[in-house]
Amino acid sequence: MNKEYIVDKDAQQETGEDLKYLLYKYLKYWHWFVLGVFLMLILAFIYNRYATRVYSTSAQVKILKEGEGGLDLSGLQGATTLFDMNKVNLENEIQIFTSRRLLGNVVEDQELNTVIISEGSVKSVELWRNESPFKVHWYSFPKSIEAGAYKAEDLKTIGIKFTSLTNIELTEEESSSSIKAVVNDTVNFLNYKFSISLNPEYSSDLQAVTDGLYSFTYLPKNRAIDGLSRAVEITPAADRSEILDLTIQGAVKSKNEDVLNTLIQKFNQDGIYDKQLVSKRTEEFVEERLKFLEKELDTVEQGLVNFKRENNLVMFEANAQQLFTKEATAEKERIQLETQLAISSDFKKELQNSPDFTLLPANIGIADNQVNELTTMYNQFVLDREKFLISATPNNPMVVNIEAKLKSLKASILSSVTAYVKNTQTALSSSRMLEQSSSSGLGKLPAKERGERIIRRQQEIKERLYLFLLQKREEAALVHATTGPVIKVVDYAYTSPIPVSPKTKIIYLAALIVGVLIPFGVLYVRFLLDTKLSSKEQVKRVVPNIPIVAEIPQLENGSSKNLLKANDRSVVAEAFRILRTNLSYVKKKESDKAQVIFVTSSTKGEGKTFVSINLSCMLASSNNKVLLIGADLRNPQLHTYVKKSKNVSGLSKYLYDEKVSHQDLIIKGVGDFKSLDVILSGSIPPNPAELIMNGRFEQLLSDLKAEYDYIIVDTAPTILVTDTLLISQHADVTTYVSRAKHTELKLLDHIDDLNKTNKLKNIALVINGLDSKSTYGYNYGYGYGYSAEAPSSKWKFWKK
Repeated sequence: MNKEYIVDKDAQQETGEDLKYLLYKYLKYWHWFVLGVFLMLILAFIYNRYATRVYSTSAQVKILKEGEGGLDLSGLQGATTLFDMNKVNLENEIQIFTSRRLLGNVVEDQELNTVIISEGSVKSVELWRNESPFKVHWYSFPKSIEAGAYKAEDLKTIGIKFTSLTNIELTEEESSSSIKAVVNDTVNFLNYKFSISLNPEYSSDLQAVTDGLYSFTYLPKNRAIDGLSRAVEITPAADRSEILDLTIQGAVKSKNEDVLNTLIQKFNQDGIYDKQLVSKRTEEFVEERLKFLEKELDTVEQGLVNFKRENNLVMFEANAQQLFTKEATAEKERIQLETQLAISSDFKKELQNSPDFTLLPANIGIADNQVNELTTMYNQFVLDREKFLISATPNNPMVVNIEAKLKSLKASILSSVTAYVKNTQTALSSSRMLEQSSSSGLGKLPAKERGERIIRRQQEIKERLYLFLLQKREEAALVHATTGPVIKVVDYAYTSPIPVSPKTKIIYLAALIVGVLIPFGVLYVRFLLDTKLSSKEQVKRVVPNIPIVAEIPQLENGSSKNLLKANDRSVVAEAFRILRTNLSYVKKKESDKAQVIFVTSSTKGEGKTFVSINLSCMLASSNNKVLLIGADLRNPQLHTYVKKSKNVSGLSKYLYDEKVSHQDLIIKGVGDFKSLDVILSGSIPPNPAELIMNGRFEQLLSDLKAEYDYIIVDTAPTILVTDTLLISQHADVTTYVSRAKHTELKLLDHIDDLNKTNKLKNIALVINGLDSKSTYGYNYGYGYGYSAEAPSSKWKFWKK
């Protein structure tokens, strides 16, 4: 249990160290992040300063109901309530609101075809109504625009400059065309024909118009409608609400408000017109019947005059009135029935002869409530069908459904009218029989008087029907004139003072994020493509079982060939003192004989000779007798540190010439260190590997161990040649040098393989060439209070 806890704790600590290392790795370049954020915030400020402000304008309208409740058709066989007048179909109303027909009316009313711009040095602004010092009056356009086959390049933006209040100069940038003109005169320019006039409603000083530069563009109606359709958004205020929210976004507040208010006005006028169609159709029907009755009434009156003239009749005797009293009641009922029969018969003919899906005359005096209700319902469905056809095709399922209902309803109306006509005829026959029985006492009246009475009856019927139709015509005209609105304006167009675009805070936040992400991305790619060793953490991940005994900072250019002094207080000197100390823990000396330390690397240029000579200096500074042997026979570099020629006799001569003694090769007292001796590599032999294998090198080490405390051997790179591996068994400790920004990371696998296969003994890693100013953890270890040249860490807030 405890072991598992320890393992888990170590894993958590390692993960934390990895995250900390990753954080510090990026924070080394904190000035990049600050610069990126600063630049992006400046760009965001410029964008927010000069971007066009877009404002949102909204309005609310309530769609008024056609009536209360639905029509109860339960009196008809198999009929049900087909339409609930209390329900408002908001989807239909939205389609009408956004129909091209209605938007086209708004474009024409508000002259949205003309766009006038005030050109600024940085930002241009659209002018609207009294904000514009001039107006444009269009007369004709290029043929492509008139034909509707124009392209984007056909729409020209014309610049205008007022040289005075009466003279203007027109230009077109693309074609470099220009023309001078006079205000109010007709101008032909680029196949456009128009005139420019000063705006009397201009809200500023017209005298200042000569200081500005303006431009204007003509938009074809379809394009203006398309732009308006994209800008206007209409949605229900709530799920069960009868209120619609109208919204439009644009850069000019007053234009947004004018467009919305005009759209509301046009929608209301369109709905009122639809309502007036029914009363207008009724008025036309009554007017036709009145003309027909006038002719019949004239004929009856003229017949009465002729009858009296022919029969010398002036008036009935007073006592004849009493004989007709009994007949009066029956006659009155018959007249009413005949009136209903005439009206219903005419309505039946109109119903049979009228085309499908057209409005029927309503409320013409038919006494049957079912016929009147069905007629009203039929007209409502006709109007609904017309509304659907604005935004849908005749094949739309809703339109097809309404047409089916109209056909069914028309058949029901015809059936009801036919039944009513038959019932009226039956009642009329009964009334006539009653009248005939009541008139039997009148047989004694003179035939002439009876004939006159018959003519008067006809006259009275025509007069009553004529007066009735006159009343209905006035009622229809009154309904037509007093049709109520279809909407109630809840809120007229209002523009919020806060623009919806650009969103300043979001843009600044995005700039902050992008300002961080861009440097991060650059660094990430840089780190991703960087295959060189850069820190000891990378080494620990690949070869965790090999100790890192020192981190040697990068020296300034030209100073790498100088040996360290005995009392050197530099950062590099402190690093080699730590190397000296750490090597004593890798493998302690087992006797008084010298400890042999091999110094090698993977490839050339990693600084193994630099580490060898300076490690020897540090060991010698502690009163140890130290010998440094240059065993890199193929590419010797040790001579450059001791200021000797590379042809000086050295190890190569000792190996192939048995007569040579090692005492002949030793250079005594190198640099400031009297206890530091050196044996150089000597001339480059043709067969270094064979020389090292001949046994003389082993004999040399055996002879020297009794004379020195430490023997440092600068060997050849392991990945290029086999020289080091051939003598590796003679080393007590192998110091393996890797160099930051030089050693490939994949070479760490080679080091790990050498360790696992024991080809090198007691490997201890040294990382050379680290950045002394920014390397994680280095300044704190070597520079804090100990180095005379330790850099200030004022800004390095990521240090431990």
